[in-house]
Amino acid sequence: MDSQAGLELGPELELDEALKPELKLELEITSQVASLTVRDLIQKSQLISEGKPARYRLLTTRSNLDEKGKVRKWTFGQRDINSQNKIILLVGETGTGKTTQINGIVNYTLGVKFDDDVWFEITEEGGVNQTEPETADQTVTQTTEVTVYEVFVQENQISVTIIDTPGYGDTRGAEYDEQVAENLFKLFKQDTGVKEIDVVCLVVKATENRLADRQHYIFDAILSLFGKDIEENIVAFVTHSDGGPPTNAINAIKKAKIPCRKKNGTDPVYFLFNNRQAEQRTTGYEEVFQNAWKLTENSLKNFIASLECENRKSLAKTERVLLENIRLKACVSNLQERIELKERKREELTQTQEALKQNQEKIQRNENFSFKVTRSHKEKVSIGNASRWDRKATCCSVCKENCHEYDCWCAINPAWCEVMKDGRCTVCSGKCHYSKHIRENKKYVPKSEEIIMTYTDLIKQYENTDESKAGISLDSEKFEDVKKNLEINTKLKKEKKRIEDRLKEELSETEIEKAQLVEQACATIMVLSEIALKPDSAFIVESLDFLIPRAEEAGDHNWVQKLKELRKIEPEAETTADSVQRYFRAGFKKVTGVFSGKK
Repeated sequence: MDSQAGLELGPELELDEALKPELKLELEITSQVASLTVRDLIQKSQLISEGKPARYRLLTTRSNLDEKGKVRKWTFGQRDINSQNKIILLVGETGTGKTTQINGIVNYTLGVKFDDDVWFEITEEGGVNQTEPETADQTVTQTTEVTVYEVFVQENQISVTIIDTPGYGDTRGAEYDEQVAENLFKLFKQDTGVKEIDVVCLVVKATENRLADRQHYIFDAILSLFGKDIEENIVAFVTHSDGGPPTNAINAIKKAKIPCRKKNGTDPVYFLFNNRQAEQRTTGYEEVFQNAWKLTENSLKNFIASLECENRKSLAKTERVLLENIRLKACVSNLQERIELKERKREELTQTQEALKQNQEKIQRNENFSFKVTRSHKEKVSIGNASRWDRKATCCSVCKENCHEYDCWCAINPAWCEVMKDGRCTVCSGKCHYSKHIRENKKYVPKSEEIIMTYTDLIKQYENTDESKAGISLDSEKFEDVKKNLEINTKLKKEKKRIEDRLKEELSETEIEKAQLVEQACATIMVLSEIALKPDSAFIVESLDFLIPRAEEAGDHNWVQKLKELRKIEPEAETTADSVQRYFRAGFKKVTGVFSGKK
């Protein structure tokens, strides 16, 4: 091992035989300290593979921050109250080298040098027998757990907390990405979770020269998680870099209008990294690997230094964005089902009105008659053919509605469901108490059937107490002599008018209720747009496209104007929304499960 390890020298300083004795002694002492540190780390690790570098997995203390182990904390070392802890959140597409990046930050924090010929890993990507990190097809190996890595070094003034989100863009579908958002929400919500953050690192490849539909979706999904106040805390980690300017990746970020910290007001702040630190150092290529290590080490040095100048941000607003996202999706899903039922009810009432119109003469002759009508109702059925994330739903037993149907997987009982606020549901019609809700593998679905109805049935359906006592009926045997029953005929005419009036009232009530539902969703989306980092996310755009025509139908010009103003987005955002929809049409589930027609 070279005696120069552990001492950072400027590029203008070259070591030779003329070095002063004091400097040589300092180098020797530094090398000895570094060696002792590495040997101590090896004692606290498990060998993964021998070689150059030898790979070790750090032995960590592990705990779960939620009851199902979907949010985990792995800790190495003992916390020192005197050290500065930097909280770093890494997000990025599957396959960008995020795992190596996490381990790179860990090795830098531990003080590992190139000449130590070791590489420590805190992650378990691929298992302990994996010999070639990040070479497998990671688009099909990702999990949805959010893992918090804590690394504390007694001799170091800086410790790190790294929040690892599984790679976005998993080929199994967007529902897996939904679970990442859910798990982050739990992490921020838990008392023992993370409440503040220093930086959000968006990991991208240096070779990325344009954003395909998948990349548009990934950026949109990631940035939709945060509040507006996080923008200045977002930086780019450019991986697989050769050290040159990452022109392609940065232009792609700029073109996509990714909100992040900028220098000179225009260029995204970024840090370059090479991902070859853990590779076996092939003979003849030592300089290549050393340069790769130096690039990453220098970038991390600058990155950590930049955090000292930035303000740590509370995650309260981001937590609220995540919660409002969940509630809005549940609200729009519930709204769509309720509107559908209202429209079916309107169709039934219209059919009934048409039957009365066509049978005027029979009504005047006091004849009973029958007609067809399509009647709708709700029926609770078992949830089938759903992903494991959608196999349970929170439903209101009073309103008979699905309050949280899609991605309702993490709550132990209805009281813990995200749609509950202050003990009451934010979604169902009656805003009922959580105790009136049931969480099980069943949900309500609308059912329609064509039935044959008689005018007598219709009268009974709308009869009031007084008329019921009067015994009004259309039995032909009781009305043989129309002239002798003029009084009853008069009552029947009144009954017909009352039914028609009641039908009109029900139609009016249906439209009023529908308008109220639309207003409720509009208010929710306005709140989300005000606090979200990305108010032009694909989900918000889709929600607006769903709500605007319904607000127009309701005649609420105030809401229509507000929603249309919100819908005025830049061409880049429109491109992103279109790309996300194309991504789903190619075979992936829609983000909300609402607009895809999934029932």
